[in-house]
Amino acid sequence: MVTPVQSAPTLRRTYPIYVTVILFTLVVGSALIGVPAFAFVYGYTWLDWTMFGLLYMITGLGITVGYHRLISHRSFLCPDWVKAVLLIAGGWALQNSALKWGADHIRHHAACDQDADPYNAQRGFWHSHCGWLFSDGRYSDEKYASRLKQDPVVMWQHRYYGLIFLSGLALPFVVGFLYGGWVGGFGCFMLAGVGRTFAVLNSTFCINSVCHLWGSQPHGQADSSRDSWLVSLLTFGEGYHNYHHTYQSDYRNGPRWYNFDPSKWLIFTLSLLGLAWSLRTASGAEGKALSS
Repeated sequence: MVTPVQSAPTLRRTYPIYVTVILFTLVVGSALIGVPAFAFVYGYTWLDWTMFGLLYMITGLGITVGYHRLISHRSFLCPDWVKAVLLIAGGWALQNSALKWGADHIRHHAACDQDADPYNAQRGFWHSHCGWLFSDGRYSDEKYASRLKQDPVVMWQHRYYGLIFLSGLALPFVVGFLYGGWVGGFGCFMLAGVGRTFAVLNSTFCINSVCHLWGSQPHGQADSSRDSWLVSLLTFGEGYHNYHHTYQSDYRNGPRWYNFDPSKWLIFTLSLLGLAWSLRTASGAEGKALSS
């Protein structure tokens, strides 16, 4: 049983912006230079590509199902151990702890397209894609984290986030090392560790940027959110963003059965296994029509 921490941390930036700049530069530089350089010198094995695909799927679903639909929107409920597994998977994506990620996201929905929106698309593509990471005011309002701080699993993941993320980088190295020694370990680390992290980060960033700048708005124009089937292919269904902003608590982002939304399929499968319940769906006339 996970027990809550004795005192919840203040949700603010705990390190200077230059640390974010250094980390950002390392990830981008290693992905754009190191990954292809290793491919040119040594090449990547079938195991490297398999681990890349597997970890892309695991970490991507950890973000979409765990961080987003479960923690931020409470679109379903599940046992603590399932929640912990999802948050470990999400922690491997280098998108901060579920506490900080969720607080940012709740704030985004509360103040979409306004100055208080962390990734306000009105400030342009760069800011909404990743420029917002360098803003000092990201965690300035504690109220968006108040509910999350009551969840002992969220607080457990927040406390051990650093170790969780590092384990996600160590895993491909260990698997590659067991298969091909030091070169095999480094190759799997570069592709399935660094390259995969870069890919998942940018797929998530596209939801904040692309899905607020380009696409259709079939469910309303109350804000800049847009649907993009292409982004859905990269983000396990998160690209139906206009629907999501209209019906935030729906466990589905793609409401139709044929909408590509592996996140909703995973949640529904968990419910069939008794590992998820109280799946929330859209209310209102349109929501009921889409659910029928």
